[in-house]
Amino acid sequence: MTSSITEETAAATPPVEQERQSFLIADCGNTNTTVCLFDIVADSYHLIARTVVPTTDGSPWFDVSEGVRQAVAHITEITGRPLLNRDNNLIKPAQLDGQGVDHFALTISAARPLSTVMVGLADDVSLASARRALNNIYIHEADRYDFNDKRSEKEQVAAFLEHQPDLVFIAGGTDGGAEQRLLRLVEYISLGINVLAEIKKPRVLFAGNKNLRESVRKTVGKRVPFLVSENIRPEINTENLDDAIKTVAKLYEEKMKALPGIQTLIQWSSFLPLPTAQSVASITDYFATLHQGRVLSIDVGSNSTTLAIADPQQRDLTIRTDLGMGKPIANLLSFSSAQQISRWLPQSINEKEIRDFVHNKALYPQTIPMTDNELSLEQASAREIMRHILEDSLAGWHEAVPRALPIQLLIARGGVLTSAPRLGHIVLMLLDALQPSGIFPIALDRHGILPALGILAEHDPLAVVQILEKPVLDNLGWVIAPTGNIQADQKVLTIEIGSQDSSGLEIEVMGGTLEVIPLPVMEKTEITLKPTRRVDIGFGKGRGKTIKVQGGSVGLIIDARGRPLLLDSDDSQAQIRRWLWDIGG
Repeated sequence: MTSSITEETAAATPPVEQERQSFLIADCGNTNTTVCLFDIVADSYHLIARTVVPTTDGSPWFDVSEGVRQAVAHITEITGRPLLNRDNNLIKPAQLDGQGVDHFALTISAARPLSTVMVGLADDVSLASARRALNNIYIHEADRYDFNDKRSEKEQVAAFLEHQPDLVFIAGGTDGGAEQRLLRLVEYISLGINVLAEIKKPRVLFAGNKNLRESVRKTVGKRVPFLVSENIRPEINTENLDDAIKTVAKLYEEKMKALPGIQTLIQWSSFLPLPTAQSVASITDYFATLHQGRVLSIDVGSNSTTLAIADPQQRDLTIRTDLGMGKPIANLLSFSSAQQISRWLPQSINEKEIRDFVHNKALYPQTIPMTDNELSLEQASAREIMRHILEDSLAGWHEAVPRALPIQLLIARGGVLTSAPRLGHIVLMLLDALQPSGIFPIALDRHGILPALGILAEHDPLAVVQILEKPVLDNLGWVIAPTGNIQADQKVLTIEIGSQDSSGLEIEVMGGTLEVIPLPVMEKTEITLKPTRRVDIGFGKGRGKTIKVQGGSVGLIIDARGRPLLLDSDDSQAQIRRWLWDIGG
């Protein structure tokens, strides 16, 4: 992004000489490994080079460090700067002749999610809280056992043994509340735990009624590691997730450290490695602090989808390993019907073809759309995935927030977005699925550097400020998304652009429309917004303001379609086609 994102801090950046500290940061993902080199040029930090190679944790290498070495060697080819010695190890710290780097850092999402069996009294109470805690980590919910489970004891044990989970997460019961029902569930699951202990020792984490800790410990036995955290639901209307989140995060760190070849990279590292999602959440936090407002970041990946919402008071991170644009897309049909997916299509496609597309995409996740129908189906599926993860995240937010979430910045990444054939497709997917409100820019992480910036922000925040002053993120444009009593074909907003004399431009925006006003990229423009009496653009109903916005690749986007977004039940396809036309898609 450009200086529009960091203008508050950029002005405060001291023009003083800095000690030269170069950073080489690798992000080892499920499919690709991205390596970025940052260094000081002309008294400020720049992204010097970036390269992407396939991740090498599988056949034929079975060594994740091999992919990082390949990427580092490519950076040497680009820059002419030797970074590896004759033994193929990183040269650290940087030498006086320019070889090597001062710091190496690592973010990881290549480790398999923690396979987790959840045990609790009620799916909509204790297990709902357990999911919100686990959604902060890369986990896969293999099965759940609650008081309404209709399976026989034999079927429950057989299912448990089939899953062979890494973690058994036991929740349920308020502190001092009922005990026997939860103990009965634990007794059932302990049979499977004791049998599985002969093959694999799953961790057992108890995060329920604190009065039951010793009883559960005795029931589970001493053959598997038994962990305890604070009750995630100490009172019926109170959640306490932090302790459980920290405990599970440590278990995932063990999973990361078990990746083949990872110890070499850890030895190179100046800092502790971070899960990729945690690093992206850190940079979201960073932007929220810069703006003193709410920031939303979304990452629609192949094997998972991650959403972070941060404001100066709180950060909420939601990771869904059961929803992604690769193999997990098959799970989408469990959350959304083919009819719900079809509402985002600009053309008529029957429900069988929709289901076939989803299943084929799960079988062959590396495929790319080859026809208009396939492109529309992929983007419609992405909308539904983003919609589900947002609803999941808002359910755990610290205060009641409207479904049309007011934000000050939207950051997006993920292959389905960065590979879209037109920039308008990206903007429309985000606005349709997330339906944010207010006045905000959209930044696209086309080059996959957000994880690197996230871990760098924790150790050298000034470097991140200076890097973001350069166009390392794509500025798609500013969005004005009003809420309130918005009626189709009635005036919602008047926008005055530029000077107030005859050379200025005045536009009336009607309800139910999308308007795109071209603005020169990187150029700041003053606009005056005058909403009608029952419309709110973020300053209160009927209250206008003069602000400065910066031109982006798409332009200034006015989304006057209202919140929540209403699709025409009689002819949604024509409506979607019109929106695509208006946005330049």
